[in-house]
Amino acid sequence: KSITYPKVSIIVPAYNEEVNAVATLKNLMQQDYPSFEIIFVDDGSKDNTYKKVKNSFEDFPIVKVFTKPNGGKASALNFGIDISTSEFVVCIDADTQLNSDAVSKLMEKFIAAQNETIVVGAVAGNVKVGNEKNILTRWQSIEYTTAQNFDRRAFGLINGITVVPGAIGAFRKEAIEKAGGFTTDTLAEDCDLTIRILRNGYS
Repeated sequence: KSITYPKVSIIVPAYNEEVNAVATLKNLMQQDYPSFEIIFVDDGSKDNTYKKVKNSFEDFPIVKVFTKPNGGKASALNFGIDISTSEFVVCIDADTQLNSDAVSKLMEKFIAAQNETIVVGAVAGNVKVGNEKNILTRWQSIEYTTAQNFDRRAFGLINGITVVPGAIGAFRKEAIEKAGGFTTDTLAEDCDLTIRILRNGYS
């Protein structure tokens, strides 16, 4: 039987990311998933983020570029999710570089679980530190490897994932809406949303 690939909106919130934003979007366009769009939300940057992205991608219909008054990352994510018409959204940071099969791998979990009784609400991506140049980023890399690769594999088995990371996570749009979206009054908006999705009975 043939697999249907639901459309995915990749939401990229950005604040003062003129250095990374264009490269990030060029990277995103290399995704091998068959049906996606990119929604870039400039969160009232004080630099040329919006102008640079707008000028670079005006000829690419799969990239939609917006700007809004500054309200923080959570508000930029909610703005992008509200605009999206897809059943699924992938949220990434404006300085995240994805492997070309990242969206396909995230969506595999939703597609594979279509006939199961428990509905998958979100899928946590796997983050690695890209600039292991000094002791701090090397430690961060070790922390990411242990916390995200080992712990989360185990938590996943008991449906106890406590955070779908802001740097790369996939969500059923309906699950985000039922949970009330990303909250703007916390520094851990990704953890907060993950817990609320679990409380609503999703896996």
